[in-house]
Amino acid sequence: MTANHFLWPKNNIRRALSSIPRITKVSALEGMLSDLFLGGYPVLCSSGRVALVLALIESGMTRESLVGVFPYASHCVLDAIARVATPLAGSAAKSAHLRVVYHQWGFVQETELPSNSIEDCVDTLCIPGAALFPGGGRFEVWSLPKILGTTSGGILWCRDRETAKKISTLRDKRGGGNFQWLMRLLAGVYPKAHDYWQGAEGTLGKLGHMQMGEILVAISQWETTVGDRLNKLSLTWSRAVDWLPRPWDRLPPVVPMEPNLSETMIRSLGISSGYRMMERFNKQNGAYISKTMPLPIHQDTSIAWLEEILIILDKHKHNAGKI
Repeated sequence: MTANHFLWPKNNIRRALSSIPRITKVSALEGMLSDLFLGGYPVLCSSGRVALVLALIESGMTRESLVGVFPYASHCVLDAIARVATPLAGSAAKSAHLRVVYHQWGFVQETELPSNSIEDCVDTLCIPGAALFPGGGRFEVWSLPKILGTTSGGILWCRDRETAKKISTLRDKRGGGNFQWLMRLLAGVYPKAHDYWQGAEGTLGKLGHMQMGEILVAISQWETTVGDRLNKLSLTWSRAVDWLPRPWDRLPPVVPMEPNLSETMIRSLGISSGYRMMERFNKQNGAYISKTMPLPIHQDTSIAWLEEILIILDKHKHNAGKI
C-alpha cells in the first residue's frame, strides 16, 4: 500500500502559501469560531503550545508551581509547562497545584476535574455547537495543525470574555508574526530553522497577517471536515476497542483498535504511528495504560484506503479464529 498516514493530518506548505492573499484579522477569525461554538471565548494564538503557556500564566503559575501532566506527555507539552512552572508526572500529578488533562484523540474519559484544570483537546474536532470544557476545567486548548492540517494556529478557549481579553493583550505584547511562521515553513528543509522556531515559539504567540489566510480557509471548511470525519467514523467504529464509548460531538482523528497485528504489518498498511498507548479509565480500577492500534480517519485518509484496511483486518481475524 502506498498510503502513509500518521495520527494527524499533514500540513501543506503550498496550500499555506497560496492562501496568503486571503488577508483577514485575528478578531474576524475569532468571531468565526465564536459563531461555531457558543460556550466559550476563543483566543487565537500562533500554536497550541503558546495557548498552553498563556493559560498557565493567566492561572498564576510560577517556577515553584507544580503542574500535573498525563502519561506520555509530548515534548511540546513538557516544554510549554517548563517555561512557566514545573511539570509533575506519575501518581503525584493529581496532587499538583494545577493539572493539564489530555483528552487523548478526542475521547473524554476523565470528567469532574478541578475547576482550575487546563483541558488539552489539541486533536479534537468538535461538531459545531458542541459543548466546550467537557471535563469542567477553566481552559480548553486546540491545535489547528492537528485538527485542520494547517501549518500553524492554536485556540485557547476561555470561560469568560474578560479573561479572553486579558490573554489577547498578553499575546499581542509577546510578539511573533510572519518571520516566526516562515521559520516553521522552512523547518522541513532546513533543520536549524526548526531549532529556532521551537526555541522561540513558547515565548511568543502573535500571528502575522501572512498566516491568517490559511486559517481562514480551514475554518470556513469546518463543516465539510466534520462531515468527512463522521462518515469515516461510521465506517470504522465497529472495529474500535470495546471499552471506549462512541464519540458523537467531539470527533477523533483515529479509531483505537485492538493490537492484533504485528508492528511490521501495521506499518506496511500505511499506518506510520504503529502501536500507541492510551490511558484507560474505569470506576473499579482507576486509570491504567492499554496498547492500541490507532487507525487514522482524518481528512488525509480516503474511504477506499479505509475499506481496504478493514478487509485486511477482517481476514486476519478470520484466519486467527481457525488456529
